[in-house]
Parts: sequence; structure tokens; C-alpha cells
Amino acid sequence: MRAYVLERHGGPRVLRVRDVPEPVPGAGEVRVRVEAIGVNFAEVLSRKGLYGWAPALPYTPGMEAAGTVEALGPGVERAIGERVIVGAQYGAYAEKIVVPERQALPAIAGFSTEENAALAVNYLTAWVALVEMARLRPTDRVLVTAAAGGVGTAAVRIATLFGCATVGMAGSDAKLETIRALGAVAAVNYRKAGFEARLREASGPGGFDVVLEVVGGEVFRAVWPVLAPFGRVVVAGFASLALQRWNPLSWLRTWRDLPRAGIGTLAPASAGFMATHIGYLLDDPPRLARVWGELMEFVAAHGIHPVVGATFSFDQMAEAHRLMESRRSVGKIVVRV
Repeated sequence: MRAYVLERHGGPRVLRVRDVPEPVPGAGEVRVRVEAIGVNFAEVLSRKGLYGWAPALPYTPGMEAAGTVEALGPGVERAIGERVIVGAQYGAYAEKIVVPERQALPAIAGFSTEENAALAVNYLTAWVALVEMARLRPTDRVLVTAAAGGVGTAAVRIATLFGCATVGMAGSDAKLETIRALGAVAAVNYRKAGFEARLREASGPGGFDVVLEVVGGEVFRAVWPVLAPFGRVVVAGFASLALQRWNPLSWLRTWRDLPRAGIGTLAPASAGFMATHIGYLLDDPPRLARVWGELMEFVAAHGIHPVVGATFSFDQMAEAHRLMESRRSVGKIVVRV
């Protein structure tokens, strides 16, 4: 079969297709014929050698895909031909992938193949951050940074459908229209001079009760003056990361811009500061099943569909990474196999 094998870290050009042996499912595993791959910013970081959850080289990147079960390992009772959503630490940038049976979740009826590939990582991240960690309430005023991206669009939809007044931030005026269309009451361009004043205006008289932050740097620093008493800030990414392994100046900039908050900042307003990474759910099947089940009930009840902003062919993985790295993308980037 064909698969992308990451043999060295670097720019998008290091993503090369290789012919590799077809994987064989072992006990408790299934093999899935991949039809579409959801591309995530974590995979951009992995390609650069900046992601701590990545395995040792060489390996096939890719954390999620949609496809069809085509082979079963011993002890597995699943239907051949079942459409599934796959979640994994790596391995999805391939024509086929083998995963433990519990990581092949039933595909969502009524979703296209691309939509099934676009849902799991982004919506689980947003759901865990907002509902599990921030304990979202309908009376909360919510701020989502990078609100036009994959996690951001998911968070805006979840928060608005929860009944919350939601504000989104993005790095271009064109993206602000996408955020408003998702139900946000206001949108702010954080790349325009003086955006902090517009953010204060959008926060209302009481400030934001919940913030989902995925940018870092000046955007992260701008959150604290507009946080309400008892506010909760959840960090789920760092899109402004500009670390270059061989550039010491970039190390200093990255250290300066890392999201952090001390007790002196948190205590006066009784604020909460949290961070999330959903990868641990793969090792906690009962928790994954519960969280996924609750998310699926919410998705079905509100008729949610993920935003697929761009689709590429399998041979265009490097172009998909370039678009994501440019920060010009909207919604989810999907690669068809």
C-alpha cells in the first residue's frame, strides 16, 4: 500500500509517499481502508519535530481518518464494510490503517466521507475544553480565539448551541464573516492594531466567563484583562508557535509567548487556568466512550456538521500542510485517498 513515511523533520517537502507492507490486524484490532484523512496542526508540529506526543522516526503521521472496515483480527466481531471514524496517535496518512477495535468509532449517518474525517479531533478537543473542563453553562459569555479554524469553528458551534453568547477572534477580516455565520455575536481581528480595545468592547460589561485559547503570544496576554471573576481559561493549542530548532532567537520568542499564568494573576479574580490534550483518551476507553457518546448526542440533537474548508488529493499532502501552516485556512482541511 501507499503511505507517507516521515523519515526526517523539516518543511512540507519531507512528506513523501512510500510503498510499504499492508498492515495485518492482530488480536482485538481492525484494518480500515482509509477514504479521507483529517489534517491537524499537531501533525504540522510533528513534521517539524516539535510535538512531544509523536513517536520516534520513521513513522507514518496522521491522527484521524474515515473509511471502511476491511479485515478483522482474532476476537473482533465487527461487520466487514462498516463505515468508521478512526482516531490514532499516528498512522492515518496511508491507504490503510490498523487500530484497536475501540478506536474505530461508528461513522455518523448523514455525514459525507469528508465530514466524518473532519469531526473527531476538532470536536472532541472543543467539547472536552468547554464542557468537561470549563463546565460550560448557558449563561456564560464565551471567547474563542482562532475561531475560524478546525477547533475554533467546532467551539463556536458548541458554545452558541449551548445557549452562550459567543465571541470569536481570527487573523483576517474574511474569517470574521465565517465566525459570525456560525452564530457568534461578535468577531475581532487580532492582527489589526488596537484589537485589545475592540475585544474589551465585545466582552461586554462583565467580561468573558470562558475562554478557549489556541493562539498564544499577544492574543493570550489580551485575554486576562477581559476575563470575568470566576472565569476559566482553557488552552488547547499554540498556533503562533514559531520555534525553529536551529535558531536560538526563536527559542527566546517561543519562551516569551508560551501561554502561562501565575497565582498572582489568577487569585485576585478567582480565575481558573487549564490546558487540554485529548490524546490521553485513547488509553482510557471508558472515558472516551462516555465523552464521545455525549458529544454524539449533542451533534445529533442540533444537526451539527463540521466545516470542511479545503479538500486535497492524497498526493497533495504537502500542499495541505502548507495551507494549514499559512494560517489562511478556514475550518477543517481534509485529504481524500
